[in-house]
Amino acid sequence: MSTLERSDGVPTRGASLRAVIIGAALIPPNIFWVQSMELIWNSGQPTMLSLFFNAVFTLLVLSLLNLLLRWRLPRWALDPGELVVVYAMVSLGSAVGGHDFLQVLAIMLPTASYFATAENRWAEVFADELDSSLLVTDPTAVSDFWEGASHVYTLADMSPWLTPVAIWSGFVICLLAAMLCINSLIWRRWTDEEKLSYPLTEIPTRIASPGMQLIGPEMLGNRLFWIGFGLAAGVDLLNGFAHLYPGLPSIKVTAQNFGAGFSTYPWRAMGHTWTSFYPFAIGLGYLMPQDFLFSCWFFYWFWKAEMVMTWMTGHHHGGMPHVNEQTFGAYMGIALFALWTGRHYFADLLGTVLRGRVPPDESRQALPSRLGIGLLIAFLAALIWFMTALLRVDLPAALIYLVIYLIVSLAITRMRAEFGLPVHDFFYGPLSMMVTVAGSSAFSDRSLKGLGQLIWMERMQRSNPMPHGIEGLSLCERRGVPGSQTMLAMAIAVVVGTFAAFWAMVQLGTTHGFVSQSTDSPYLAMGGFSRAARWVRVPTTAHTGKLAALGVGGAFTIVLLLLRQRYLWWPFHPVGFAASSMWFIGLLWLPMFVAWLVKGTILRYAGHKLYARLIPVFVGLVIGEFLVGGLWGLVGAIGRFTTYRFWSY
Repeated sequence: MSTLERSDGVPTRGASLRAVIIGAALIPPNIFWVQSMELIWNSGQPTMLSLFFNAVFTLLVLSLLNLLLRWRLPRWALDPGELVVVYAMVSLGSAVGGHDFLQVLAIMLPTASYFATAENRWAEVFADELDSSLLVTDPTAVSDFWEGASHVYTLADMSPWLTPVAIWSGFVICLLAAMLCINSLIWRRWTDEEKLSYPLTEIPTRIASPGMQLIGPEMLGNRLFWIGFGLAAGVDLLNGFAHLYPGLPSIKVTAQNFGAGFSTYPWRAMGHTWTSFYPFAIGLGYLMPQDFLFSCWFFYWFWKAEMVMTWMTGHHHGGMPHVNEQTFGAYMGIALFALWTGRHYFADLLGTVLRGRVPPDESRQALPSRLGIGLLIAFLAALIWFMTALLRVDLPAALIYLVIYLIVSLAITRMRAEFGLPVHDFFYGPLSMMVTVAGSSAFSDRSLKGLGQLIWMERMQRSNPMPHGIEGLSLCERRGVPGSQTMLAMAIAVVVGTFAAFWAMVQLGTTHGFVSQSTDSPYLAMGGFSRAARWVRVPTTAHTGKLAALGVGGAFTIVLLLLRQRYLWWPFHPVGFAASSMWFIGLLWLPMFVAWLVKGTILRYAGHKLYARLIPVFVGLVIGEFLVGGLWGLVGAIGRFTTYRFWSY
């Protein structure tokens, strides 16, 4: 590829062949590392964060090695554009193999055969599914995966997996390709017209700096950076050795549940209530908008108060306050509002394409508009065909499910693009919402069983790949890489990541045996069948209370959005309302409060100049913890023992 120029005139090679090869080569070991940490050794949970620390760790190591190359062999050194391409590929590939994506799918394939009992009647309920080619049913392959075996590299060992993995890989690749197409269609609108800042790209942008900038006053040459780096790295070093040698002192910064001390109601209704002082979270919080930080910790306690008041007024017996349903309504409201405000742009884009004309911003699109729309339609059609022909889902149910899933994914992408949402663990997917609104009796048994097998798409959404695609486009553009090149690199990452994720899961299962690990693997896997089996055996009707809560959550979100548009001073942002009801913001509310307090104090009494000057301190907190915490996870994965886990609890 030809040499390009960044906006500052510095030449960049962009998504060069060597950058794409390096990125593709780094995806399998990263996925294997991530899955080892999350499922085997409990030494880290990178894909439960929005900013994957394994991807940041990889970029940092690569950038430091690149400094040596620049000094000794400058022709071989990567430029910043190539570095961010590698990062974008590793980040997206890690999402594909993440805790709430292909990890769940791979575990689910041999689950029905292994966990079928006379009590759960799975052999009877899922008789047709167990005869299909979508699941692994060979007794030897199933027992080897769950209980462990010596290897998986003989044809006899691999053959039961080949057909299910091939079929599901096609579905996964089509789903991710559709997400990339959606990213390409919304990217210019969000970037150029709405000026979204993509806060989560700030850390990798600073790491992937030109050589002199990386060692200059903005990063490694800044004493303030080393203060933040030293604090975070020192805490993790101390805690890491204390984990290995319990006699050593430690500094507890991970989450502790002080809600366990609430033994009586109504205070017990608050549930888990955490305190933590994650250094990286304080660092990331300093880079986030002030109103978002405020809204997150404020609404966290808003939800707690709602739970207490519900109990005190006696409405808890009806399941109130229906937090999941309110949150789902909020997510839908955020996505639909973003589409509504951009309706003129999208209508003009579609009309221009249909008239055979070229949109004015075509040269800056990641994909030609006509190609992007055409591919999106083709991939969506392929997904619907898979769901109806192979999963045997009725067409209306398949359409509703897919539309809802993509809207939720769009909401997550929007929240991250605008505010850098650090976590998004939304444990209420399209199928649950469909059953809530209409009741399971409104859907055929085969639809419930087929859609139940898609739990890996919707479970908690922590490693949803869609936001990584648009963040990759933004990050690479900041380093001078055209969107078309970035899109090609990420398409390669999707394919490599899909097959690498299946390989890593099968390898880990047959090596260690997932049923013998102290993880939630069996729970993750059984969800694909237990919900559907329950709804098939005991059909439900629409739940009016939950439906009302869904509407209340959506309406409240729209009102907050309208107030923010009308009044610039309005401090409550609906993203905080939507995000703070879930589990993981509960782990981060206190670091976000600390960041809000520190940042607000500095801006009010010292001004923006001091705020900008102190940014390296907080960048150092993130990089210090990600580097040392990542090292502990790497040591544990290589040495095959449990090490200190700085995230999550």
